[in-house]
Order: sequence, then C-alpha cells, then structure tokens
Amino acid sequence: MQPLHSITEYKNQTIESSTQELPEIVKGTLTICQFYEISDEIDLIKASQYIAKPTARRQMSMRVRQAESIQIAQPPLQVEIGMRSLTLADHSLKGILRSSIYDLGAIALSWEIPLPSPTTWQEIARLMRAVQDETDEVQLVFSAVLEELETVLRPAMSKPRRSSIVEDYSIIVVERLATQIEIATLAEHPLIWAALLGEERPLSPSASRLLTQISYYQGDLALLGWNGALLIEPDSLAAATALYLIEFANVELLLMRSYDDDLDAQLLRMYRQLPKEQPRFALPLVRHYSYLLYEVQRLVVEFTEVTERVDNALKVTDDVYWNRFYSAMLEVLRVDVWRSGVEHKLALLRETYSMLHDEADVERAAALEWTIVLLILFEIIMALLRH
Repeated sequence: MQPLHSITEYKNQTIESSTQELPEIVKGTLTICQFYEISDEIDLIKASQYIAKPTARRQMSMRVRQAESIQIAQPPLQVEIGMRSLTLADHSLKGILRSSIYDLGAIALSWEIPLPSPTTWQEIARLMRAVQDETDEVQLVFSAVLEELETVLRPAMSKPRRSSIVEDYSIIVVERLATQIEIATLAEHPLIWAALLGEERPLSPSASRLLTQISYYQGDLALLGWNGALLIEPDSLAAATALYLIEFANVELLLMRSYDDDLDAQLLRMYRQLPKEQPRFALPLVRHYSYLLYEVQRLVVEFTEVTERVDNALKVTDDVYWNRFYSAMLEVLRVDVWRSGVEHKLALLRETYSMLHDEADVERAAALEWTIVLLILFEIIMALLRH
C-alpha cells in the first residue's frame, strides 16, 4: 500500500502542475452581492429625494451588443455608498460598496473589490470559499448599510417589512490575464470550476455539469453557477451589462422565494379559518363564507399582480446573446422552479375560492328555501287564526 504522505504529495504535485498551466489574473474584481426584500413597493422618485448622495442615479449605462434590447420598466435607483475595507482569506482588501434600489421592494448591495495583482486561481478558490462562509466582517458591513438605507427610505416604502429570506451571490470579473491563452480552454479546466465553486482541489469531469458556459466572442467567457459566476470580459461595458442581468435574476429569485414563503403562511392561515365540518341542524348563514371569499380573492389579486410586475420589470427582446445569457442565469438559479411553486399555490387559492363560492351559493339557496317554507307556514298559521 502506498504511504499516505506520498499520496498527499502526489495530489499536491498534480494541483501545482495543473495550476502552472493557468495564467494568473493581472486585472480583475470580486463583487460580493446580497439581496433583500424590505417592502411591497418603493417609490423611486421619493427615494431619490430622500437619499442625499450625489452618486444616486437611475440611468443604466448599457451601450454594448444591442443592449438597447434590454427593456427596463423601472430602472433601479443606484447609490454609491463608499469605500469599505475587509480581510478575506488573509488578504487585506478594499472596495466600493454600492446599492441598487428596486421599485419591487428589493435592495441589492454589491461590494466591488479589486483583486490583488497578480492573483492565482487557487487564491480565487480561497476567496470564494471565504465569501461562501459568510464572515462576520462582511455581514456586519452589509447589515449596517441595509439598516441605514431602510431608515432613509421608509417614507418612500409601501408596507415596510424585511423578509427573512436573503440571497447572496459572488462574481469574479477578469479583465486581463498575465499571458495569452485560448479562453475556451479555461472553461474546460477543472481548477477553474473548483475556483468558482470555492474548492481548492480539482473536481471530477462530471462537475462541469454544475456550471453553465456561454460566450460571444473568442476572447470572452461566462461560467454561471448557483452561488457565483466567472466573467472573463475585457469589455467593461459588456461586463457591466452582464452584472446587471445577474443582479436582476437574483432579485427575481429573491422575490419568488419570498412570495412562495408568504403564500405558505397565508394558505395555512386561511385553511385554519375554514370550518372543519358543517354543523348539523345549523341555520344557513353565508357571512362567514363571504369573509373568506373576500380574503381569498384579495390574496389571488395581490400575488397575481406582484408576479406580473416581476415578469414585466425586465424584458430582453431581439438580442440573442443577452436573451440566452439571462435565460441561462434564471435556469441556473432555478427561478422557474420557485415560480412554478408560486403559480401552484395561486392555483390552490383559486380552487379554494371556487369551492367557497359554490358553498356560499348552496348556503344562499338553502337560506332562500327556508325563507319560503317559513313564509308558507306563516300564511297557513294566519289563515287558521282568521277562521
């Protein structure tokens, strides 16, 4: 049997030899994102008045690859918070913290941190692992900024409430590598997959199925995963467009998960209000059903409206690449799975409404029959009394 230390040395040699084939990153950024829902809706015009930062803006700088085909119903209010420092994987880093405020009631916080030059792919793996571990330092900074924004934006918020669901995502943007290399080969390299997934050991060939690959030119590449993305993109405008689509896909995921959670709570509360069984010899009353009908109808209208708002918030029309990129991002994040869950619960609500409506009709018919019987009895009794 081969000694354990020799096996470890062999693995380390394999990793080092594989790493030597990869060029170091000369210029790049790590963007750490977190997404929160803080209200049902945010009035962005009022919000821009309450935020006294000169960096607040609503125009989107997307002028690349027919990016005008990306139609945004309500561009988010973007605010530059300022520089923040942190220690991550033994690296002292400093980056700009920004926020995107959506009229849908969501806030995206992104911390854009320039990578040290040069940076190896093993260091990328350590950084991604540290981000996934959610260090206290990162959480404290995000929590402090979120509380400050909530306080400032409260007058512009409709039904303020912070959802317990928080989404996070990290993006590595590589602008320049140390040496020229065919970018397509990086997409097939196990250490690149491992770095993106926060693993320091090479992954098996089947691990490639955990990531989605997409590219437009020979010199760019996007690898999309459920917890992070790698963008090798020398064009800064193209990188900004991709970052925005990634951000909005995560906002959509956050809202779908939040709606699904709310529907679970509402369905449970509604089912508890339903009568367990029809009381025997009870007089037909429809008032209780009328209240339940109103509640169910309100829920159906409310959740249908918010899901339609999410669907119409961003449209990618005639640009094939960005359409495919955005669709791939939604698929990686499994947004459609959560959307299906929301639609299924809405269908349950509609069925419940139909059932209650039918039951109320039966109660009304029974009440009418009892009224007719009582009137006939009254007429008979009055006739007998007159004679």
